[in-house]
Amino acid sequence: YRFFHWHLAFPTVFANGGFDVVLGNPPWERVKLQEQEFFAPRSEAIASAANSAIRKRLIQSLPETNPELWTEWCAATREAEGQSHFVRNSGRFPLCGKGDVNTYALFAEHNRAILGKRGRAGFIVPTGIATDDTTKEYFWHLMASRSLAAFLGFENEARIFKGIDHRVNFCLLVIGDISVTRSRFAAFLRYPQDSNDLTRVFDLDRDDIACLNPNTKTAPLF
Repeated sequence: YRFFHWHLAFPTVFANGGFDVVLGNPPWERVKLQEQEFFAPRSEAIASAANSAIRKRLIQSLPETNPELWTEWCAATREAEGQSHFVRNSGRFPLCGKGDVNTYALFAEHNRAILGKRGRAGFIVPTGIATDDTTKEYFWHLMASRSLAAFLGFENEARIFKGIDHRVNFCLLVIGDISVTRSRFAAFLRYPQDSNDLTRVFDLDRDDIACLNPNTKTAPLF
């Protein structure tokens, strides 16, 4: 399973309090095993089944029809269940390890946890990190602790990421362990240079967020 223990891999870094800089584009994958995605390169009949009920019957017949694929499916299921159990119950991800967990949210929480006292992290994740119900506690934690430096939301109509559907919105999230009085926000930018357009970028603090969205304390997208 390629377990990776950050404190063992970087003992000197954590002895000094954590990383100064964290940069990345973490994977955007649901932790839950997706049947169609798994079988697409392995069994066209199962992947293209007319509905979920038929697909499940075909999977259940694998011990007789394709024992090797059944073994592979059981191993993948075991791994996914183990990941889900760890994410939800280990205490490692108290803010994002709930609901329909996605790896981008786990990396977002992890990036915050490994920063040093004056560290900064910048990474690319879906805009849902600031607007979805399952990540609202993480976003509000950033605002309440004055750790959010910037949330710059982009649409993908310019195909900045060619392999991603143009309807998928993403953001550049910049967080730090330094007290930020007001956070920079932008939404539906099309090109990176748009982030320099002062008519498109605005500042909000935690009181603004609490006023605009008092029930969820998620980010409004103007």
